[in-house]
Amino acid sequence: MNLSIAPTIIGIILFGVGMFFFLRYFFKLNSVVYKPVGVFLIILVGVQMMFSELRFGNDPKSNTIVGKGPAISPATPDEISDTYNVYFGIGENDFTGIPVGNGNTFIETNTFLAKSNIYIRGDLPVRVLIYPTLGVVTLPNGLRFIPFFKNVYKTRAYSENERAITIKVNITLGAVEIIER
Repeated sequence: MNLSIAPTIIGIILFGVGMFFFLRYFFKLNSVVYKPVGVFLIILVGVQMMFSELRFGNDPKSNTIVGKGPAISPATPDEISDTYNVYFGIGENDFTGIPVGNGNTFIETNTFLAKSNIYIRGDLPVRVLIYPTLGVVTLPNGLRFIPFFKNVYKTRAYSENERAITIKVNITLGAVEIIER
């Protein structure tokens, strides 16, 4: 096991155990309902992880950061993945090297219990769709807010009728900073 990932795994286990006791004692859940629902959720998460293409660790082709990892930056259009994830830590997604190309590019990022920096180019047509669930967003113009509904940020070069890069940002109990370069 990679030693840099070991604290993250321990943190995830402690978080899960803490949430188990919190839900059990705070809400005084009945074990007749609580145990089957808990088992069902664990099975559901396990099945979802088996059939997903999430890659963890410091692999150059990895699109998921758990804990603190290196910046993810697709260098060529062939390396662009559909989703990029940051869980339980600090991560950076660098999309400055993505060209607009012959068509529209759609990328989805997920930030869960983490802080994520998303780098975009201000001279390219980029639209950022922000879907928050109790998350804090900092925009390139310095505006910092806690959105409760879908919000959209567009670079100055963005036009509705032209090709563009669209980045969908899902935030759950985290913070995202969008930075123009």
